[in-house]
Amino acid sequence: MKQTFLSPMMLVLVLMFSKMMCSQETEQHLQNESSDHEHGIVELSISCNEEAQAEFETGLAHLHHMMYEQARPHFEAATEADSECAMAHWGIAMTSFYPLWMPTPDALLERGQEAVKTAREIGAPTEREEAYIAAVEAFFTNPEPPQESRAKDHEARVKAWKKAQRELHENHPDDVDGAAFYALAEVCYAQTQFSPDEERDYSRQREAGALLERFWEDHPQHPGLFHYIIHAYDSPELAEKAVEAAEGYDQIAPDTPHALHMPSHIFVRLGHWEETIDWNIRSAEAALRQADHDSHAKLHYVHALDYKMYGYLQVGDEENARETLDKVMAVETLPDDMISGYGVAAAIARYHLEQQKWEEAAQLEIGTPDVISWEEYPENMALYHYARGLGAARTGDLELAETEREHIRQAVNDLHDAGNSYWAYMSEALGKAVEAWTLYERGETDQALNLMSEAADLEDSMDKHPVSPGEVLPVRELYGELLLKEGREEEAVTAFEASLERTPNRLNALNNLEKLSDIAVGER
Repeated sequence: MKQTFLSPMMLVLVLMFSKMMCSQETEQHLQNESSDHEHGIVELSISCNEEAQAEFETGLAHLHHMMYEQARPHFEAATEADSECAMAHWGIAMTSFYPLWMPTPDALLERGQEAVKTAREIGAPTEREEAYIAAVEAFFTNPEPPQESRAKDHEARVKAWKKAQRELHENHPDDVDGAAFYALAEVCYAQTQFSPDEERDYSRQREAGALLERFWEDHPQHPGLFHYIIHAYDSPELAEKAVEAAEGYDQIAPDTPHALHMPSHIFVRLGHWEETIDWNIRSAEAALRQADHDSHAKLHYVHALDYKMYGYLQVGDEENARETLDKVMAVETLPDDMISGYGVAAAIARYHLEQQKWEEAAQLEIGTPDVISWEEYPENMALYHYARGLGAARTGDLELAETEREHIRQAVNDLHDAGNSYWAYMSEALGKAVEAWTLYERGETDQALNLMSEAADLEDSMDKHPVSPGEVLPVRELYGELLLKEGREEEAVTAFEASLERTPNRLNALNNLEKLSDIAVGER
């Protein structure tokens, strides 16, 4: 048989053509994969029919994005597609608590407990599904003995959930979803442990992040890995470790509001303001697109507005900050919870305090706009009183400043009574700052400086909550301003530099350091 040999040039052309075709096929595959999996890729096989499996996986993807109310209808659809699908009821239970955000309201506790009960009645066909159901059941089992407050109840539930998720992970070490939920549980439990008396070493967060990273190569489009890595490393010390996850999150979920928002947690920690603004513009727009058929999307909308406001203020963009404030004030409906209220109250307070609009701050109307039950959330009310109190003190209305200080004190008492020590301590720092500036305006300088230093230490002893991009006006900066007013330049420099270590690249601190540098040059 006569053999045909290709010339070297022809061989090169053939190889180039083959490579080009392969590249096109790969690109087309990725495009198809992206269109088929617009929320990322999850593949948790369960003992349910094909239709239920598809709905379940869509719900699971939303769940990993913490789009809880968006996930629930898919799990419910899975129960309709397969009445014996126990894991679909696991999914409904998993959408009934927000472990990183807040204690679970009674209505959601009841919904979750009912879902667990139904899953148990159906029965888990496999050992792995049994482990998943047992893990969520651990959260919805009422703690014994009963806890004295909702905050302590939440802590006990998260601890039980964490333990059960760890057992699931240890028994199924290759299960990416089990590992992801275990890592999340560790991060959530670590958050319940924040207090002024505990040294932060971020050991739980480091271990959670390391666990998630082990799955990254084999599951490059898994939403839980992107999302929970960001939460694990959401601190000044660890933020650099999450840059890759932050920059790539939108590639797997280009129209999911919370996925478009989450990278800004890292950008804020690094002081990257343009990125913070851009990602939250996209997040807010996505939330608004979905709000017509899903009222819970408004929660993600105001959350994005608060982060966007923070970014605009740090680049000195007053025009866009004002436009963002107008959007906040125009919100007409919100889920009635602390998270939604924080986004509104914080954005309003930030706008006035960061720009030193003291007279406007002093005149803020408490609980405006009227979109939630404000009196039920003293941690949010404290932000209004902080803005009003500082504004009053800085404009000489010391009687009003003292009144606002008392309102904050009452909010702190209410928070302690509810066992909500984190927000109680953070709110107390704000109250002390208002009181300190009031003392300063009365001429009691030493007392004012001592109290402001104490307030700054208290605020710095706690890390920021995930609901917030940062304090509405850091007390350490206020302490630096008092020192600067008293001509204690070296101490002021130390205060502003310490503030920048916690919250890098903040405009007020940088401007004050520049002012101090000019003073030093002038004295030489």
